[in-house]
Amino acid sequence: MKTEKSKIYSMIISIVLVLVGIALAISSYIININLSKPLWYIYFMYISSGVLILCGGFSIYSLFKRTNRALSIKQMTIVAFQGAITVILYYYVKFKLPFFPPWLDVQVSEVPALITSFIYGPFTGSLIILMRFLVKLPGTITMGVGELADLLIGLSLIIPSSIIYRRRKSFKNAIIAMSIGILFSTTMACVLNFSILIPAYMKFCGFTIEKLTKMMSYMPFITEKNFMLCYIFIGVLPFNLFRYIFVAIITFILYKRLHSLFNKIEGAN
Repeated sequence: MKTEKSKIYSMIISIVLVLVGIALAISSYIININLSKPLWYIYFMYISSGVLILCGGFSIYSLFKRTNRALSIKQMTIVAFQGAITVILYYYVKFKLPFFPPWLDVQVSEVPALITSFIYGPFTGSLIILMRFLVKLPGTITMGVGELADLLIGLSLIIPSSIIYRRRKSFKNAIIAMSIGILFSTTMACVLNFSILIPAYMKFCGFTIEKLTKMMSYMPFITEKNFMLCYIFIGVLPFNLFRYIFVAIITFILYKRLHSLFNKIEGAN
């Protein structure tokens, strides 16, 4: 009886957290569109709303899980190791592509999170993405806005992909799962770049539309007036589609090998 009551209370608190986070995000957006320039507290509101929604969402997910089986010590060690690999990949394995904005890097740090979430569930993969966020946050130059955007984009890839795949583990379903995850994350990247990231870089990094337009001068048709439209649909959209397809291919190549290795580690005495 006490357990049932505690679950009900936890569910109520989780839902309240999500609703407050959504309300805070909407409020910050409404306040922001009425300002000539974004103020620091607007970005703090954005970050707070994201944290509230994430905390509430994780809590709701954990309450709806079919099983309450906790990870073993060996599994938790594997998750921590994958988190460390993710951070290393983020900082040291990246490259640029011609004909894309020079500040966009192709990096594959989501691969360990995807593999872990396919094996142990979306919560573990999300935890790895959160670890990457926390490691990056102290070095932020955008008051945490860029890091929050990376967190949300990463989660929008990990969560739907792993949930769909774990319902029926097959190669065909893995392709479907990854395709949906790629669409979710690419859409999230476009929305966040338009509404939050570019305004944040202009606010905190000293960029102007004129400077950004010059950095994309390889597009002869781009102007200050059409910069955002060109950047989203000719830059962010195809770039993220390419990047996450690349991430998906590497995940497919490594998944079975690492799954077997993790099974051996778990079974070792």
